[in-house]
Amino acid sequence: MSDIASAPRPASLPALDSVGLGAMIASVLAIAWSPILIRFADVAPAAAAFWRLVFSLPVLFVWAEAERRRAGRHSMASLLTRPGLLAASLAGVAFAGDLAFYHAALPLTSVANASFISNLAPVASVVAGFVLLRDRIRPAVLAALAIALVGVAITSGAHRTGLTMGKGDLLALGAALAYAFYLVALRVARNTRLAADASLVSTVVAAFGLIAIVLVEGGTFLPQSPQGWAVVIGLGLICQVLGQGLSAVGIGRLPAGVVAIILLSHPVLSAVIAYFVFGEALSLDQLVGGILILAAVMMTRINMK
Repeated sequence: MSDIASAPRPASLPALDSVGLGAMIASVLAIAWSPILIRFADVAPAAAAFWRLVFSLPVLFVWAEAERRRAGRHSMASLLTRPGLLAASLAGVAFAGDLAFYHAALPLTSVANASFISNLAPVASVVAGFVLLRDRIRPAVLAALAIALVGVAITSGAHRTGLTMGKGDLLALGAALAYAFYLVALRVARNTRLAADASLVSTVVAAFGLIAIVLVEGGTFLPQSPQGWAVVIGLGLICQVLGQGLSAVGIGRLPAGVVAIILLSHPVLSAVIAYFVFGEALSLDQLVGGILILAAVMMTRINMK
């Protein structure tokens, strides 16, 4: 993993970086397992998120140490320099906020609304990158992003039920904005840090933030069975180490618009996994929306070769 993460980021990205693209796709495949594994968890939602971060830390630490040594940074002091530390820390705060808002939104709004609104995060990150980081956005990427967004709306069912903005919807919007800020902050951190360093710092900060959320939320904190422990360990290794770790690699090597489009495919992949694991039939909406999102991903690949 350190080989691909420590490669220098090119000054300009006229074509898609194959390593970054592979890392981003693998990241989304790993993150797509999150709602599947959470179904088997026997702890409160925020507690599951906390344990997910805790069990990822040992692996992230080893990865970060190996990556620093390969890059010729033999001291932990490389982890304590600005501005990368500040950006990675802010990414951690934003990630904890995303989890807190999303978990609070679920009981107060429809699944369709929560799914659609929270998936506005990648789109918001593109806008933020354009405004704050002066990112150039190609017309082909904008077109693909629009197609992907339509696909998400169809997949979630928001086009059938309509989109109202109640308290739960506002919380879901807060989750989307928090995750968008996480993506932008992680990009800034990746400009000055190695991928594993950025992931390690943001995960530590997010874990501390989730402690406060767990105390407020209450509920079962410790897993109650061997299966429960296996689930939270799986969340840590699959969804956090592979998912968020590889996304840090991809974010550092790909344009924001391409990252956003790939991230929008995550709900579709979760639905496909649920079909095989739980036998949940894929609806026509999910199939049509999934095809549109995958077509958008292919559009970016073809137009940026």
